Amino acid sequence: MDYYKILEINRDASASDVAKAYNKLSLKWHPKLSKLDHNTTYHHFCLISEAYEVLSDPIKRTFYDKYGEEKLKEGFFANGNLKGGYSFAGNPEEIFEKFFGTSNPFAQLIDTNGSENHGTLFSHAFGGQNFPGIPGPQDLEIQVECTLHELYNGCAKTVSYQRQILNKDGITTRQITETKEIKIDRGIETGQKIVYKELGNEAAGFKSSDLIFQIKETPHPTFKRKGNDLLYIAKVKLANAIAADPIQIVTLDNRKLQVPVDQIISPKYVKMIENEGMPIFQQDEVKDFGKPYTFGNLYIRFDIQFPEDLTESQKNRIKDILLEGQQQ
Repeated sequence: MDYYKILEINRDASASDVAKAYNKLSLKWHPKLSKLDHNTTYHHFCLISEAYEVLSDPIKRTFYDKYGEEKLKEGFFANGNLKGGYSFAGNPEEIFEKFFGTSNPFAQLIDTNGSENHGTLFSHAFGGQNFPGIPGPQDLEIQVECTLHELYNGCAKTVSYQRQILNKDGITTRQITETKEIKIDRGIETGQKIVYKELGNEAAGFKSSDLIFQIKETPHPTFKRKGNDLLYIAKVKLANAIAADPIQIVTLDNRKLQVPVDQIISPKYVKMIENEGMPIFQQDEVKDFGKPYTFGNLYIRFDIQFPEDLTESQKNRIKDILLEGQQQ
């Protein structure tokens, strides 16, 4: 009996090739799936199971390759074990269940033409693939908190996270802690994602999921971001507001920005300064051409600080001045 011919593989086939062949042919000839008569189907199902049982076992396969089927079934080997000889137990259903992790062939919706298809956790351990019905590992999403200062200037952050990896048996998993340094580009926004393909969680029978770092902006005490624009609340005393005195703002890149004011500051007054907002995020392909950053705008609103206490004389003088101004 030529076990390699039964499984439709070459003699130099790897353990993975043996498993893939069984994966495909055991479903093709499973009595519950085959359309042929039961006797023919079961005969082939047993042959495939026997061939797989021998060729998936390194000791049996080595003996079979060297001495053939007859000597394999007669036995002996001594120090390399085997001894009493191999005999197929006539248990193809048990072999099927051990391989697929279930006795139900309908759970294994595998394409029998040998193309990239789906298998189970057990089939993966022997070289199979994933199958529909069992979800693959979820993408590993890590939230990365960044200050507005970091988002304005760009930075590098070292992030620690836990991910699931396969053990050496190719089936069970464990959690490990890893660290990764990620680059935060200027102008990147909260909610944006930095994706590392297939560096996330692992699971038997599936490609690794993606590792995704999602940006979350932390509140700033004086600036607030609105897309590419910045909003700044300037606290000014009532006297300075009336005098339309200029104000000074320390920007997110630590410049001291002098802002002229061309009218009396009222609670509804908003001052806009072009190109003093956030740097507009550039995709990698744009940055490669050395294109300079463009910026959004800065909008300044004013929190007018009224005096907490005035004498009657001061109140009257202010009142007279204001009333005089309204009459002009």
